[in-house]
Amino acid sequence: MPMVFGRRVAAYAALGALVVATAAAANSATTPGIYSTTQAAAGSKVFEANCASCHGENLEGGAGPALSGQNLKTLAKNTKLTVSQMYTFFSQEMPLNNPGSLTSAQYLSIMAYILKFNGYPSGSGALTSTSIKKATMIITSLKS
Repeated sequence: MPMVFGRRVAAYAALGALVVATAAAANSATTPGIYSTTQAAAGSKVFEANCASCHGENLEGGAGPALSGQNLKTLAKNTKLTVSQMYTFFSQEMPLNNPGSLTSAQYLSIMAYILKFNGYPSGSGALTSTSIKKATMIITSLKS
């Protein structure tokens, strides 16, 4: 009897690992590329100049919350915050000392950079004020 139980546990563990791996692969494979690599590169510079002092050079957090990794995964699980909702929030409320002070193009490039940093694939076109409204996927980190 113990041998049968041990095999079942091993089989369930293997099945669980397969489900997790398949879900992660499916999530990254089906996530549309909604920004361009050029836009994300520009966003990196804008982020460094306007956001990194609070959110960290590697989006790890500091005075402001982390915008990557486990923090973003927890945020996704708890709030179901979409890419569009996150963009709307930070384009109106950030930087904290001067909310809404950047241009629309700068905010869009920052969003592109956050997506790239968190493992979202790039696409052929840049993120725009029209396309961001259609970005209904839950913001999370796709990195392991």
